Amino acid sequence: MKFLNFGSLNIDKVYTVPRFVKGGETLSSVSCAEYPGGKGLNQSIALARSGSQIFHAGKIGKDGLFLKKELASEGVCVEGIYENGLITGHAIIQVASTGENCILLYGGANKEITFEQIDKVLEDFNSDDFLVLQNEINCIDLPN
Repeated sequence: MKFLNFGSLNIDKVYTVPRFVKGGETLSSVSCAEYPGGKGLNQSIALARSGSQIFHAGKIGKDGLFLKKELASEGVCVEGIYENGLITGHAIIQVASTGENCILLYGGANKEITFEQIDKVLEDFNSDDFLVLQNEINCIDLPN
């Protein structure tokens, strides 16, 4: 039994701010940090840490190669991650002094996944395996 997480890979850009910026305003941040992120990446790491055999599939741009390395360092199999995206998905996260956050998400390469990539990845899995999805990539039919 294997887990396949076909999921999002994002670069989280976190800005600490005294308060959320308002429309038409420029506000200086107190600090800035960059982290591996995306619900898919986070779920794959959690599954790997639980001792599960986990395979991650998705798409990144050259700017996101460190995400693939992060997953591999946690024991996640990363052969299903394509590196030919235009730009890796990313989130711009404001964290206010109150602890609240607001997030602007750009799907990037997460939205460039093709049916051909999906079919290719699924060739290595069968009905005894588990598929994990977050609805943060394209080619997933959503109910109307």
